Amino acid sequence: MMNVPEWAQGPLRAIINPYAGKDRASKKWYNLVHSVTSWGLSIENWVTTSPKDAENLARQAVYERASAVFVVGGDGTLNEVVNGLLRTQGPLPLIILVPLGTGSDFNRTINILTPFHYVPEKFWSHLFTMQPVMMDVGHLQLDTPHGAISRYFINVADCGLGGLTARIVNNRSKALGGRMSFVAGSLEAYTLFRPRPLTLTVDGISKDLCPLVIAIANGAYFGGGMKIAPDANPIDGWLDVVIVDQVPRSFFLRHFVDVYRGRHIGLNGVSMIRGQNIDIVCHDLMDVDIDGEDYQANRINCRILPRRISLLHPLN
Repeated sequence: MMNVPEWAQGPLRAIINPYAGKDRASKKWYNLVHSVTSWGLSIENWVTTSPKDAENLARQAVYERASAVFVVGGDGTLNEVVNGLLRTQGPLPLIILVPLGTGSDFNRTINILTPFHYVPEKFWSHLFTMQPVMMDVGHLQLDTPHGAISRYFINVADCGLGGLTARIVNNRSKALGGRMSFVAGSLEAYTLFRPRPLTLTVDGISKDLCPLVIAIANGAYFGGGMKIAPDANPIDGWLDVVIVDQVPRSFFLRHFVDVYRGRHIGLNGVSMIRGQNIDIVCHDLMDVDIDGEDYQANRINCRILPRRISLLHPLN
């Protein structure tokens, strides 16, 4: 029997998105849980059935003084759990990401190997060698047609082409998988998107722009594997703001693959600014993507909250 870490000796909860990973998440998770009960661990499983369920369940985990919460799903489930936890009072449980979503982009940054690669015993032995790490979180205030909206994000928030892509992808099936769904959505969005003049302010310095994309990155990846912010680090106390100006269609298509490889920063029309307080103002409505959730707003105010949540992380 393996040594059980301290975090596993208190009340444990699992928040499960049963539809994640092309509906494979639940089956894989229950196989994992079955194998660990013989070690004396007891995990109470909570299954989501509708949007924002994970937020409410995360709050419940705080009220029940859970020592750790397993997040079984992808970026959307993780985003809801983070929002639920940070809207409560009291000690927050450790987050343990079990990356079973179609995209799972935040996991590409922190590099927790997916359980699909493991037999159950190997998964738990790997998990028990990991350590809690305090992670940064971004906080957004949006001015929308329906009033002000406050949201937290742990991975990437973006506006423009990426926001429109998120809206297209969210209104369609992800049967193609995370990457291909976002590739198809990006190409369609590019044909529909019309850049809008806006003002970007980073730590008090303003620029007037008319960009394709502005991505505010805590993690490095979005859109099913696009390495939009290659140097983004969720424990450094900074946000990487990646700006993609209007570029010809030929340039967009020629360098599309470079974004997946993180080789686009420094190309003509692509730049990055690092900051802690970001403000974006546009007279028209902007399509906004927050960890895969789509919104529309004409103002975005964002700030970094350093070392705000505890997340289990592999030893490097």
